[in-house]
Amino acid sequence: MEFFFDPQAVALVGASQRRTGANLLYNLQQGFQGPTYPVNPNYSELGGLPCYPSLAEIPGPVDLAIVLVPARALPAVLGACADKGVKGVMIESAGFAEAGAEGRALQEQCLQIARQRGLRLWGPNCMGLVDVRRRRFFTFMLPSITSALKFPGRISLVVQSGMLSAAFLAEMASRRSVAVNKVCSIGNKCDVDECDLLPQLIADEHTDAIGLYLESIPRGRLFLELAQASPKPLVVLKAGVSQQGARAALSHTASLAGDARLTLGLLAEAGVFLARDFHHLLDLTRTLALAPALPPGARTAIVTPSGGAGIVSCDLLEKNGLQVAELSGDSKQALAEVYPAWMQPANPIDIYPAMERVGRTQAFLAGARAALSDPQVDLLLAHCFAGLGEEELDLDGLSELARRSGKTLALWGVGLNPEAQQVQEKAGRLGV
Repeated sequence: MEFFFDPQAVALVGASQRRTGANLLYNLQQGFQGPTYPVNPNYSELGGLPCYPSLAEIPGPVDLAIVLVPARALPAVLGACADKGVKGVMIESAGFAEAGAEGRALQEQCLQIARQRGLRLWGPNCMGLVDVRRRRFFTFMLPSITSALKFPGRISLVVQSGMLSAAFLAEMASRRSVAVNKVCSIGNKCDVDECDLLPQLIADEHTDAIGLYLESIPRGRLFLELAQASPKPLVVLKAGVSQQGARAALSHTASLAGDARLTLGLLAEAGVFLARDFHHLLDLTRTLALAPALPPGARTAIVTPSGGAGIVSCDLLEKNGLQVAELSGDSKQALAEVYPAWMQPANPIDIYPAMERVGRTQAFLAGARAALSDPQVDLLLAHCFAGLGEEELDLDGLSELARRSGKTLALWGVGLNPEAQQVQEKAGRLGV
């Protein structure tokens, strides 16, 4: 499987001056340092590189072929790949099992060729692989999307949806709310599937949590075994749980969704976290990457300059299985030193009155210090309002307090841009 993630040389079969073929070549040239060979008999040069009429005429060895040709041409391409000694074929073309009976027969024919000739197939009907940390974009997605993925994160994704590996992910990245390490878009997954990719991502030192959008889990028993043995948290958004959703999954990636209630129950029993939608999948995976050891029902302290925001946070914490911590006497005494005499210290820790006495920075740090030193607190949630003409939140100081305490710091940041985005970006870099 390493030839998919770290190939020595790549052939782009179907590279062209058209939109998708041109995007594929452009994206690959942004970070891949090995030999790149465009293949298309209609061109002699593409992207400043020699373009070869066939795989056989490439002068050097190739271990990965990324294919973007009409579906009916794929059997011949696979034969040529095998003759060339290619190990892996990433098929980004559509028109296979998701397109009906004829497409299913063609996909099965291609799979048989691959098995007979010793090839591994990724896809078809997929967006390929994105590796943000190493700037490897084995995909035909728009360059405006790949350029939005500027900062690597500590989560990796396995998805059957092009949207989740492209436009939606770019939107989240542009807001600085989620950063990813790898995204594996596997489409119809006729050969390589989530069970092949999980061991790779679990072993990846740059991945702390794994999110999966799956429309089917054909090797369910093996998947459950991998999930139970995984030292890293797994989050699954299982699509096709409604009758109409299952029908749509069949026409999207030819996935038979299976019995939804049974599948979700088995996943939960195996320790998999279940997501409700795309936003929840990314948010939950990122949270688990930052706080994998957070205990169930974690006792949470809230530091906020807004009484209303603190009240709503209490409601949301309890709704989502967390507890609002009861502060110890020592913590209340520490808060009393910065509070006005009329105010009783409690959780949520409303620091607005203290801000009037000692300033925003000192009030925030005093509240955080009292909470993080409290043995009755597992998690600190800090509210930040950025770009409002006041002192900016001392994220470095808060992060250092959390690091020393060994407890998790979470941040809810809102306000005016660009300051609010800058706070989110910095929080991500600090592991908040």
